[in-house]
This record gives sequence, structure tokens and C-alpha cells, in this order.
Amino acid sequence: MNPVEHVISTRQAEFERAFEAAKQSSTTFETKLNERLNATPEQKTTSVQTVTDAELNRAREVYEALINQADNTSTKVPNTTAETTATETKPTTESTNWNNYQIKPISAENEGKYSELIKTAAAKYDVPEALIKRVIQVESNFNPSVVSSAGATGLMQLMYGSNRTDPATNIDSGTKQLAGYIKKYDGDLKLALAAYNAGPGNVNKYGGVPPFKETQNYLTKIIE
Repeated sequence: MNPVEHVISTRQAEFERAFEAAKQSSTTFETKLNERLNATPEQKTTSVQTVTDAELNRAREVYEALINQADNTSTKVPNTTAETTATETKPTTESTNWNNYQIKPISAENEGKYSELIKTAAAKYDVPEALIKRVIQVESNFNPSVVSSAGATGLMQLMYGSNRTDPATNIDSGTKQLAGYIKKYDGDLKLALAAYNAGPGNVNKYGGVPPFKETQNYLTKIIE
């Protein structure tokens, strides 16, 4: 072990106490370090071999580097936190402009309703939250118990499946179905919504959006 390493090893406890007491200021730390190293034999609690000034200077440089590193790390923490916060709060599936279509907003009275269920389904099936919200508003106006004359039930008006009046089950199933149509038609939201409303058979039959007034009106209610 060379003299510098010996100094660092034998004085570690004193250095750490000095560091904790004065880590905000390298100048204060150096002062405390000098006081300790230059103390008389009666003031010292631990014996240490005699070292040269160069070796002591090297020891100081090592600890000053540690102080500077700690200071730099402390300075960077707020920036890192800000960057993390920005990443976490940055919307991913909430976009209202998606695949060249503008999704219309829902009414203010429905904002916040079933938001956690919608967020979960959006992330699970990679469908914009804004789209799920708008489909729910057009289909059921956020009423989980509504049943159409044709038997369509719940928030997104499902024709099949169990527990269709349960919001969590209904939103999950409806979003899964919509995501399937989006994938089927290569991201063409207009065709996907037409299939959701009139069925994929009619979309295939007419080679696009069916000429049904109800379906065409349906599309204009959701996208621009």
C-alpha cells in the first residue's frame, strides 16, 4: 500500500466526518482537513506515518474530486427530476389528431368519467384515449346501463358478450373490438369506425364506408 493509500485508509473516519460536516464547501472541507492533519500529537487520536507534502496534497486532491463529484451530482438532480416528470406527464394515447384524422372532443360534463378504465384500455390495446372517450359519448353518452332497440348494451354499445353493463368489462371489450378493426384496415380510422358501427361485412361489401346515412352520420360525430 503506498503512502497516499495508507493516509486515506487510516484517516477515512476523520475524512468522512469532515466531508459530512462541510460537503457543501470544498474550501471549508480543506480547512478542516488541514486542521486535522496539522494537529499536534496530543490532539491526534490515531497515529499515522509521516508523509510528504506532495502525498498530503494528493490526498486533498482525491477528496476535493469527491466533493466536486458530489456537488455536480446534486446539481443535476433537479434537471433529471424535471426530465422524468416531463416524460411521465407527456400524453401518449390522449392525442386528438391521429392517423390524419381529428378526433372530436367530448362534452365538458363527461370529462373525467371512467378515466382510469379508459386509460387502461387505451394502453392495453394501443388505441387513443380521446377516441375511446368520443366513441363512448356517441354510443351511450357515458351511460353504462343504456340498451338500444337492437339490444346493444352499455357504454360502447356491445351486441355480444357477458357482463356488458359492467363498465370495466364493456370498455375493455369495446376497445379490443375497435383495435381489431383498426388493425384490420391498416390504421384507417374511418373504415375501422364504419366497421364498428355497421359491421365489417358491410365495409367489405361496399369496398369502403357503407352508403348508410346512419354510418356516415356516425363518422362525422367522431372524426373530422
